[in-house]
Amino acid sequence: MDREQQILALIRQNPFISQHEMASIIGISRSAVAGYIAALTKKGTIRGRAYVTSDENTVMCIGGANLDSKATSKQAIRLASSNPVRVTESCGGVARNIAETLAGLACQTALLTVVGDDKAGQWVLEETRKRGVDVSQAIVLQGENTGTYTALLDATGEMFLAFANMDIYDKCTPALLRDKWPHVASAKLVIADTNLPAETLGELIDRCREESLPLFIDPVSSEKAKKLPQELRGVTAIFPNLEEACQLAGITPGSSNDYSMIAGAIRERGVRHVFITLGSQGVMYAGEEGERLFKPIPTKVVEVTGAGDAFVAGIAYGVMRQSTYMDSCNYGLAASHITLQTDQSVASELTEDRLQQTLLHLTKGDESLS
Repeated sequence: MDREQQILALIRQNPFISQHEMASIIGISRSAVAGYIAALTKKGTIRGRAYVTSDENTVMCIGGANLDSKATSKQAIRLASSNPVRVTESCGGVARNIAETLAGLACQTALLTVVGDDKAGQWVLEETRKRGVDVSQAIVLQGENTGTYTALLDATGEMFLAFANMDIYDKCTPALLRDKWPHVASAKLVIADTNLPAETLGELIDRCREESLPLFIDPVSSEKAKKLPQELRGVTAIFPNLEEACQLAGITPGSSNDYSMIAGAIRERGVRHVFITLGSQGVMYAGEEGERLFKPIPTKVVEVTGAGDAFVAGIAYGVMRQSTYMDSCNYGLAASHITLQTDQSVASELTEDRLQQTLLHLTKGDESLS
């Protein structure tokens, strides 16, 4: 084993090992160790001051991890009246859902989030860990309540109303991001949602730009999209729905159906790839690879919750496997198609094999994909 390999092995055992300790173990000078560290850093094999090793298969997801409650109405919803519903509880949060979906697609995935020291937080982290996501960097905050999201769905599965209690994410400060940065920087791709505070989003975007670290942003909602800085250089790809896209483009929702113009306005803020999800009209892509309106896959919709998260995960899956962003849009559409046919926010049916089979049918023009 040569010196570089010896040093890399020691770092993998303990990312916080000092250069003096490595020098003593290997039997060379500290300055020689520093030289090897510099060479490994230049190669991109290690990143960050804590010598965290990079892994080409790792996606770091940063943002929300909630307890989700869904109440599905058994009949047409009547306002100011009692409505019979079916209630289910599950793990939720945009970043967490994307992380779990990617883990189900055989990607190595980590989650950086905050939860409270309550039963909900314990359950969310444990269930997420069981589903293949590394939650070692998640932070449990004493005296805080885990984020909750409560949705009311109509009898067709469409969202009617939702309530979010996510004050805990105000604790995701820039200082917390800096503390965890070696672990973030070790990833091949970072995906963040806008549950993070504006200051943290700004710092994340700046640092990813400075270190050429690919960054995907899910705006979550038109209101939360307002937290993004005007300067978005450093954002590799963004995934708004039409309402969120109008907010990002600075135009009044409903004032224009020129999706190319809307995407172009977002790109002018510095984003390299824009994917506007348009529901039954498909997806508008505009970016460095050109422009294209992707038609949706015909789908018998059971429920819409989680389809957007699956779309982002599908594109990340494609990009991680060296597909172009435009080609990866097909992975996103296929992932959404599978998820829409279930009542799960993260579809257990969404496996790597199922995704590949669906995409194969899609490329052959087969519309019987259910």
